[in-house]
Amino acid sequence: MNEQHMKMAVGLGTTTAQPAEFLVAANMRGAAFMRLDKLKGNGIWMKAARHNKRAIQAELGASGHIDATRSHQNITLIGPSIADEVTKLAKNKITTAGITKPRKDAVIGLELVFSLPTNHGQDVIEYFNACAYWAGETFGGLDNIVSADIHRDEAQDHAHVLLVPLIDGRLRGSDAVGNKRKLSELQAKFYKDVASKFGFSKPRARLSGLTKTHTARQVLDKLRQDPAAKSLVWAVIRDSVARDPLSYALALGIDTDVVRTEKPAKSMAQIFTSKGKGDNKSKPIGFKSPLKPYRVSEIENKQALGHCRVQTSPT
Repeated sequence: MNEQHMKMAVGLGTTTAQPAEFLVAANMRGAAFMRLDKLKGNGIWMKAARHNKRAIQAELGASGHIDATRSHQNITLIGPSIADEVTKLAKNKITTAGITKPRKDAVIGLELVFSLPTNHGQDVIEYFNACAYWAGETFGGLDNIVSADIHRDEAQDHAHVLLVPLIDGRLRGSDAVGNKRKLSELQAKFYKDVASKFGFSKPRARLSGLTKTHTARQVLDKLRQDPAAKSLVWAVIRDSVARDPLSYALALGIDTDVVRTEKPAKSMAQIFTSKGKGDNKSKPIGFKSPLKPYRVSEIENKQALGHCRVQTSPT
């Protein structure tokens, strides 16, 4: 990293301006996300860099999720602006450390993707520079950063940070990422060091009961107006929302703290079988114990989808 980039990153890393793959924090406008990918294998640097630099023509077509008419709004924060140069820089950092032939299964790079919710109101350069600074400091030092790019041509503003996980002169990507416990610690660290300083608060761990039911309904109502509703995987998306609507709600800007939680109106069956408010100890002559009231089934309470995920290929 050159001196200019390092100064910019350091200055923004300690910002006190008004400021959840991890879902790490939430506010009234949505969620801050962080996703962490391990990079392995030949050609992985070029693949990641070409996506980040919008050099893959197939991604820019009408059927893609990238709006090419907005790609001019993308910003290179750190590193070269050309994919080939990013790849050369990454490989040079590895060889300069004396590593000439990494193992085939070695984690030669890490890619962190930081996302903001829609209508976030943040200064994207300030926020994502703070994210890039945090990534460098967390994984071996600022000089390990190869590139950092802000994308504003997709549904949500986000930034890709590519870095070489050189720690004590060795590639230690697997150790740096670690297991679930380590991921949880990284989540807490990012919230404390970055997200909390930009006004985000910790989200609920999970939703349950009527709040979960009503949140899922609001999410699905919004998604039915989205192209996702016409997707071949809509049924999978719908079931995923039913299991755990929280991350979807925050990404869509739905405030779960004010979701309607009143009890639903009773059905006729519930009214006729209700015990009422009187003394239920005595039973009228000729009647058995009242039937159990009919209840409208809620969305099945299955295990929530995790917000932390580690992949072996870039986004």
